[in-house]
Amino acid sequence: MIIENIDIELEEIKKTKGRETNVVEDFLIDIYRLLDNNENYNLCVKAICHIANLHLEDAMVQQLLHDCIIKSRIFLYDDMLENSEIGYNPSVSPQDIFLKAFYTSSVSETTLTKPQKEIFNEFQTNRRLIVSAPTSFGKTRIIREIISHNDYKMIVIIMPTVSLLSESYNDFKQEFSDRYIVSKSSKIKIEEEKEYILILTPERMSVLMQDNVHMNVDFFVMDEIYKADYKLNDDRFRVFADILYRLTRSGADLYLIGPYISEFSEGFRNKFSIKMLKFDIEIVQKDYYELDYINQRGIHNIEGATIRVVGDKYKNLKRIIGNESIDGKYLIYRYRKQYVEDLAERLLGELQEKKHNESLVEYLESNISKNWSLVKCLKKGIAFHHGAMPRHIQDLIIDEFNKSSGEGVNYLFCTTSLTEGVNSTAKNVVLYDLKIGNGEEIKSLDRKNIEGRAGRFMQHFLGRVFYFEQIEKSENQNTNVEIEFIDSGDPKLETLVQLNDADIIGANRVEYQKFIENLLKLKIPLDLLKGNKFVDISGQISMVESLRVNGNLDKYFFSTQIPDKGILENILSIIYDLLFTEGNKGGSFSGEIGKKNLLNLTKYYVYLTPSFPVLLNSDTVKFLRKTENSRIRFTFDLITKYFEFMWPRYIKAFESIFNFVANEKKSKEISLDYIVSLLEYGTNDSHEIILRDAGIPREIMKKISSVFYNCENHQDIQNTFKSRRLEIIKKLSNIELRILDKYI
Repeated sequence: MIIENIDIELEEIKKTKGRETNVVEDFLIDIYRLLDNNENYNLCVKAICHIANLHLEDAMVQQLLHDCIIKSRIFLYDDMLENSEIGYNPSVSPQDIFLKAFYTSSVSETTLTKPQKEIFNEFQTNRRLIVSAPTSFGKTRIIREIISHNDYKMIVIIMPTVSLLSESYNDFKQEFSDRYIVSKSSKIKIEEEKEYILILTPERMSVLMQDNVHMNVDFFVMDEIYKADYKLNDDRFRVFADILYRLTRSGADLYLIGPYISEFSEGFRNKFSIKMLKFDIEIVQKDYYELDYINQRGIHNIEGATIRVVGDKYKNLKRIIGNESIDGKYLIYRYRKQYVEDLAERLLGELQEKKHNESLVEYLESNISKNWSLVKCLKKGIAFHHGAMPRHIQDLIIDEFNKSSGEGVNYLFCTTSLTEGVNSTAKNVVLYDLKIGNGEEIKSLDRKNIEGRAGRFMQHFLGRVFYFEQIEKSENQNTNVEIEFIDSGDPKLETLVQLNDADIIGANRVEYQKFIENLLKLKIPLDLLKGNKFVDISGQISMVESLRVNGNLDKYFFSTQIPDKGILENILSIIYDLLFTEGNKGGSFSGEIGKKNLLNLTKYYVYLTPSFPVLLNSDTVKFLRKTENSRIRFTFDLITKYFEFMWPRYIKAFESIFNFVANEKKSKEISLDYIVSLLEYGTNDSHEIILRDAGIPREIMKKISSVFYNCENHQDIQNTFKSRRLEIIKKLSNIELRILDKYI
């Protein structure tokens, strides 16, 4: 067979749905022969998936398909067919059994694919490896294989989001809890004689390393490693890059993984002796349909279904999801939170109410709002998902979407919040827009990550991707991950001050020395600025000078556990003026009126600790946002971005700067720990802080707090949960208990 003809013949077979079995047989014989050449591998896997997806019952076709699967070394395709309803029962030879055994671990009994085994073997040789491979490739499966085959004592797995962290935590806890203490909390007691698998976000890992300065990591993993790229210029890349730098420099073995990365900082790899492997094999194949509502109007064939594309994206969406020939669940991407919710709500009128999770609906009505459109959506098998939503609600939504029963969600509208490695059962992905949150055109990496959600290994051979707008064919496909202190011509001081002195070289060294000399003149110690990680350095210096020269320290001084409202306002005000960036303020809290609103809401939250519904219905929030959905989004964002993240970070920085100046002036120091805990966790009790750090929402934490009163770390929480489970069950609903099971 001429390789160029494979796609043509495959399309003909798909059109007839494989009814001409002699044609399918000849095609599979040719694929079997082509598998002799590694250069044809990806194309052959594509053909295998498409034929397998037809679910043909012909015995000869099944035997030939089996033979191709064995030769491809993706043995789990056979398991998928055995679990289908086509009576798949090919003849299995002793050679087939031997080959599968060769790719099956004697330790974990896991069967690897050919590319997975190549990665595992490479790691065992080099111990420092970066792997770029598509979604559903099984990169994380290799982590478990590495752990099983090596004698590591302290293992750290860095995940980009709390949702992905929770999913991985449950998997590793189930597999490795006999040997390791498996934890996803930074509030854990590290004991020298014990062995650990710690699954943490970069932020939690930073806290853990700060609290355990002598902790020795033997092996670490970072998922979605592209998030360390300084070109992202977001709020998190420096935290990712800092953890990557510190763990890599420690000498630990490492396995860095991410999808669709064309290159990873050559300077960084050379400096730390890291090898990179790149794969483009799609274990779950994708069919792409360009249904641009402007340039692709007319009739389109989708696996035998006829769809007419018109000049209205919403009508096109209805036609696709309304066609019974296009099976599977739908993930529908929109680039803004409001658009996600609006489109989900618009679909409400098209569907009938169905069996739904009444316990989840009751939980959301009670703890968020009865008028939230998500409540109405769930009743009709629709949901939405975006980054402003609390993590536990995001996870509950994914659980509903992943249900195989008729009760779950069939249509999930989302932003990029769902593209960072979170597994779902979507067979169909619709890119309703080709933009990102700021309205710019979507970049190749983001788009591929969204496309990668189509189809899930062990459930689908194929996923479908629908574009509702035109794709630019000339777009730059390169996704080169670059590390700021290595690859940027002008790295920021916030990055440089965190580096080991020996790693600041060349032009960076010259600029850094000028900065150090200026600090000496200003009599500001470097450790002061360095301790306030990634807080704007010019803002910190301005705060020191302001407190020295203009500041009446009495404006900020208090000796009680919590300052009065006037003093807290003074503290928040100077932080806003000198440490907040324009990006921190955003559109909601810029200018004097915006500042006043933010400070008032923060004081309200600190002094009254309102529940979510009470904060949602406060006068200020009602004034700032007129509709229920927009108020809910605003309140989510207010809590997660400002109260739990931004204010604690900046208040800690203010405290250290104030106390430095107070010591200079022979004045008394202050402690803002109580305020920080109230904002970050909603409590100041240590056992409740541990529960909140594990991901337990405030409303559940309050119900069970007394049970965990004597707990001093995450291990204590886990042990108490096991021993007093019956008592806890009586206090919680089914949904609340499910949250507790997932996070503890």
